[in-house]
Amino acid sequence: MINTSVQENTKKVMDILFKNGADNKFLELPEETAKDIALSEVIGFMTRDQEDRDVLNDIMTKVLTDPSDMIYRQEIIKDLMANEGLCDALKKEISAIKLLIYFNNGAKRMHDRNNSLDSLLEELRELKVYVSAVGNIHNALSENDIRSEGLLSLRDSLRAIVEDEEFKSVKPDIEKIHDDLSSAKGAVIGVSLTPDMEIENVSAIEFVDFKPRSSYTIMDVAVGSRIKNPFNTYKYQDPLLTAMTPHLKKHLWKHTGEIRHLIKKHAKYDSRILTNIYNGLVFYLSTADLGKKLASDGFVTSFPEITRTHSLEVKGLYNIRLAIAGQEQIVKNDFSFTDKEKLFILTGPNRGGKTILEQGVGLISVMASLGMFVTADSFKGLPFKNVLTHFPIDENLTINYGRLGEEAIRIKEIVKDSDRETLILFNETFSTTSSADAMFLAKDLIRILKEKGSYVIFNTHIHELAAAIPEMNAWEGESSVVSIVMEMKENKNTFKVRRSDPDTSSYARNIAEKYGITYEQMKEL
Repeated sequence: MINTSVQENTKKVMDILFKNGADNKFLELPEETAKDIALSEVIGFMTRDQEDRDVLNDIMTKVLTDPSDMIYRQEIIKDLMANEGLCDALKKEISAIKLLIYFNNGAKRMHDRNNSLDSLLEELRELKVYVSAVGNIHNALSENDIRSEGLLSLRDSLRAIVEDEEFKSVKPDIEKIHDDLSSAKGAVIGVSLTPDMEIENVSAIEFVDFKPRSSYTIMDVAVGSRIKNPFNTYKYQDPLLTAMTPHLKKHLWKHTGEIRHLIKKHAKYDSRILTNIYNGLVFYLSTADLGKKLASDGFVTSFPEITRTHSLEVKGLYNIRLAIAGQEQIVKNDFSFTDKEKLFILTGPNRGGKTILEQGVGLISVMASLGMFVTADSFKGLPFKNVLTHFPIDENLTINYGRLGEEAIRIKEIVKDSDRETLILFNETFSTTSSADAMFLAKDLIRILKEKGSYVIFNTHIHELAAAIPEMNAWEGESSVVSIVMEMKENKNTFKVRRSDPDTSSYARNIAEKYGITYEQMKEL
């Protein structure tokens, strides 16, 4: 039974991922969105450990909806990025917390509820790991300059435990039992053998506080018909060890009452104060490592200035995928959403950076909403509560409905799930149908999203769509539709985005020259 003070402190740190310990103030990111913005690629770069990747995937696909939670996480990450020693200390305790999670496994507890000696020894080990981890984490938090509410709360909760008089006696109690259990360093045994040199029985055994030495090994003594034959199917059990087992058990049983008394004495301590923060620590430490890695490679990151207004202004944006890939010369862009400008028609040449820009906008919104830093010079505004995407999918998945039928089904769901706090990223939607049909379908889609007040980037090769913007701006809805293009200069991609009407002829010329099919190039053939 946990006493009141410890129980109250445990509640404060039940989950360091949320400011008030709640775990329902988020929206699950659609699987398609996570795939389209390449979130798994970012997670894979953060850690190579598959278990940690699973933890990160679970956390990073849950978009926070409360700005106070975003700021709460930001402050913890700032503390960790500023304190290398704190990160190192916490990483050392991660394995201890994982061991405590194993001890707390429900199935294991049901199996071990027989109060056997093995079970008692396991509980003793759990208590030892818990005491060590609590003390080490408390020391690390106390010795470093931390300012975040989350880590300060954790430090204070652990301080209430380590300063408890009974807790102070746990470690000496454990050490005493450990010394008693370890007093026997070896055993001198008397063995009776049969005429065939097989072990008949252990006739005497005496535990000693030193390690006896002999020129013989157990396998030297245990010769005869019991040696495992490679053609036999039964598993060989060493007869000497089998005979010694009862004597070993008897030696340990002398300490059973002492161990049971110690465990009962300190039963009030609850390891969930550590196990419940495991996922949070994996997320924070991995994020801090990612930030330090980007900084060491010369990439700029910043922490978003979270506001309560639904607008977004980003300066110096770049897609983190480019940094992960090791690209050195990365072109940055500015991008803004306001109440009056929510819908953007994005056009430009092939491989001009349209998809990279879209992904970058989606990624920094998700990263900001998770409380992470962003890959931009600055970020001001409120991250979107939901991010929906419609990118091209594998043709094998369109067998039942065809490409256009598949698009229609997905778009219907996107429209149903969208609202005034949703960002929607379209990538070459309706590109497999005729230009006239695509124009008709795209206009209807943009019209309904304009009425709903959603934020949209519509990446397309339908240049006529941008030409129809004056017509679109006459539709119902408070936001304007804006044409933006990926810039070209001297027939080369600059990867910069700017406001402009699409230049169809220059894009076509760019593609033709790239593949050698201009009139001049083909004439040379």
